[in-house]
Amino acid sequence: MPPTRPLESWGVGQQFLIPHSSFLTREGWVVRVGALDTILVYTADGCPHCRALCADFDRRGVVYREVNLSREPAEIEHLRDLSWERRLPVVADHERVSIGFRGASSTFAEVGLE
Repeated sequence: MPPTRPLESWGVGQQFLIPHSSFLTREGWVVRVGALDTILVYTADGCPHCRALCADFDRRGVVYREVNLSREPAEIEHLRDLSWERRLPVVADHERVSIGFRGASSTFAEVGLE
């Protein structure tokens, strides 16, 4: 399989692989099936880095689904499945999770989620 690279604008954040299904084919290749097919952006009200990330994606025409944890607190459990970090913004695509935007992030406590 060819190596994957993050989008350039989130290359400075901490990244983790998303849990996926793997299976070995008869030919000996490991096939990985991604857990997501849409870019998810986890944000919260009051997070300047979240606003900046969404503005950057909007400006560049990136299609994503925003999950605002201030308005959808039940989604925190899904985010915990993707990452143990308690910082925002979080970007998850079909194969990786990236935390922060341009080297900056907000803690859950700073945006009132804890």
